[in-house]
Amino acid sequence: AEFCEGKHLEEHGSACDDYHEQLRATAVFTVTVSSAALGLLFYCLGKFRGTQYVSYVPTSVMEAFLSCVGYKVFKYALKFCKEDPKQFLPAALVGVTLYFTKAMHIGNPAIMIPTMLLVPLAAFYFYIFVVAGSDLSEARENELMFPDMENVDFWRIWLDGLGRHDKINFKAWLKTGPDLAIMIIVVVLDCLLKISSTESKLPVKVNKDYEIKLHGLGNVATVACGSPVGYMQLKFNVINYGILGNTKDRRGGAIYALLCGACFFTTIELFNYLPRFFLGTLLFFAGAGFVAENLWGSRKYLSFREWTQILVILAVFIITGELLQAVLVGGLLTGVDFILRYSKVSVVAGRPMRGGE
Repeated sequence: AEFCEGKHLEEHGSACDDYHEQLRATAVFTVTVSSAALGLLFYCLGKFRGTQYVSYVPTSVMEAFLSCVGYKVFKYALKFCKEDPKQFLPAALVGVTLYFTKAMHIGNPAIMIPTMLLVPLAAFYFYIFVVAGSDLSEARENELMFPDMENVDFWRIWLDGLGRHDKINFKAWLKTGPDLAIMIIVVVLDCLLKISSTESKLPVKVNKDYEIKLHGLGNVATVACGSPVGYMQLKFNVINYGILGNTKDRRGGAIYALLCGACFFTTIELFNYLPRFFLGTLLFFAGAGFVAENLWGSRKYLSFREWTQILVILAVFIITGELLQAVLVGGLLTGVDFILRYSKVSVVAGRPMRGGE
């Protein structure tokens, strides 16, 4: 029997209840501590101008990092679609077409993007209710929709988590130390690279120290709510720029914040009406830019040797699934390449002098 499920739960009801209470309290405590550590680190990096060192990251590593982001976005698009061709093929078709429509400036983005997203969504519901004569429950059984998500009131994070400090299993939390250290390195690296890469994806000059310091201050609310650390997501900025067409308009961020607040204080039931392929479409749309511009497009201004380094770094990321290992391999490759290239430069500046010269 599964642990604390079915028959095991019936036979060990009291112990399982205590286990779940400890699990919730410890998980919330772990997330809160890691968010606090990262928020403080973000603030200190900005305060003491630590972001300047990211400028030493080679261009090939930067492009490889963005290519890894594109691969990861595509991977989650397939995962959302349950790797079902009937779902991911239409999602990829609409998402990738939407990207090239935006990139080639076909039509008005304010009209084209909503139309190309809402028409397939309407077609999906027309097929479910009219053509198939079905309903959303059957669609969930056929894995066309996500499992029904039950809403949990926002105050439970304090009642079941931070408010139950007596249920926190500190022994279990201490065992996560090595994973916590690796996570902090990966998240900081991810944040720095995304801030640094913004200038290559958007027509804007970024004050890196200010931005990461702002991330640190913004996470005060995140820590108070026992939530995971938050920072800028480049793919969402790219989508926002593609829709609004400028870098000054704040409507996108304001509307997004209001919707998140509404879901936080009310319910997340709206998510239960979004089909898998629709979210897959959004991810294919976001990921297409990284693949087209950073993986394929970078070959136009990088040497073949540098572009090969991107492919190697991406291959390491695909095989291992670890961003840290991919970046370390990239640093090693570019370091060796630098040594080999400059070791071939002659140390003699001119003709050797002889005799009485």
